[in-house]
Amino acid sequence: MIKKLAFLSLFLIPPVFAQTTLVDKLKIEQQVKSFMAKENIPAIAVGIIQQGKVVFTSGLGVRDRETKQAINSKTLFQIGSQSKVLTSIITLELIDKGELKLTDRVIDLLPDAFPKNSLSKFESLTIEHLLTHRSGLPNYPKNVTRIDGDAFLGGYDEQMLLSALKVMKLSFKVNEKWDYSNFNYALLGYVLSKVTNKNYAQLVKYYISDKYELPNTLVNLSESQKNTQQAFPYRKDDRQVLTKPWDMGLLTPHGGVYSSIDDMAHLMVLQMKAYSLFSKSGENSPLVSTQIKYDTKFTQGGEKYPGLSYGLGMFEASNQFPLFSETVLFHGGDLDGYGCEYLFSPEYGVGVVMLTSSGGGKFVNFGRQMMRELLEISVK
Repeated sequence: MIKKLAFLSLFLIPPVFAQTTLVDKLKIEQQVKSFMAKENIPAIAVGIIQQGKVVFTSGLGVRDRETKQAINSKTLFQIGSQSKVLTSIITLELIDKGELKLTDRVIDLLPDAFPKNSLSKFESLTIEHLLTHRSGLPNYPKNVTRIDGDAFLGGYDEQMLLSALKVMKLSFKVNEKWDYSNFNYALLGYVLSKVTNKNYAQLVKYYISDKYELPNTLVNLSESQKNTQQAFPYRKDDRQVLTKPWDMGLLTPHGGVYSSIDDMAHLMVLQMKAYSLFSKSGENSPLVSTQIKYDTKFTQGGEKYPGLSYGLGMFEASNQFPLFSETVLFHGGDLDGYGCEYLFSPEYGVGVVMLTSSGGGKFVNFGRQMMRELLEISVK
């Protein structure tokens, strides 16, 4: 999952689409294979979108190093913080149905959950603040413990979440500024469950998998899926070492969903179509993740970099921000094993999504380099 993203880190990679005007599947696959070999990555699944359509999806590498069974476009990976995009979509679906409002106060939706001696500090906290990371909530409460690099195991149940809320302290005043917090989306998922009387797995199935025809996007895997479809995760700091999928319990809405490259590529196409309609007619959709957005006021090394916003579950980097030549929407995730990169330009109808069983910073930068190359051949 995202901690504090080093957006400006650079990793020089040979151009993925150099001197081409049309995407060549074999060349891209070879480029990905070369990257995998150099970084000792067991598996990467990649999807390329051009002209608002899926050009191809491909699975490269193996499910696990022992059996060397090849992955394919339906292989399942945990997608880390890309789960936040799905949690946002579910929230906006419920808002469309009139079951929730962006302005709903969290203390009204969860009465008696927050500390009574400091309740006034939480009174203005709304659904929008959780979605946009302007809540003041910490990245994790104190009863979430994990050694960096290890998988999160043992779950996180309702008693633990409510215990955390009872002693919760804000890092800053609600709506004072932007600061990325995984717990925002864990709490949001809990609110959604209370409002609908459905658990998060049921919400994903109804509002994501079934509605948008994403059959391999889910929270809980069957034994058959574990044995035949799931890629095994490997540590990003030692890619030969097998780790485990994260068992996140009520933290799942911020980072524990599974999906396939076919599903993520299809979702990207649907989002592009929604953005196109929004741009032309103003018609809104739960798939338009930046219908509301705030400047993150991103700084690095004491220097301010304008042009990076966060909306309702997705980043937007304009060409003012030193990352891409054109405006790009993106998210992704990292679970110290599984990784996901999800980037697209609604304006030019291009995008790339990648899933891996062993992520890390170089994987992130490789995905961004692929996006830059896609933009180069698309912007004339």
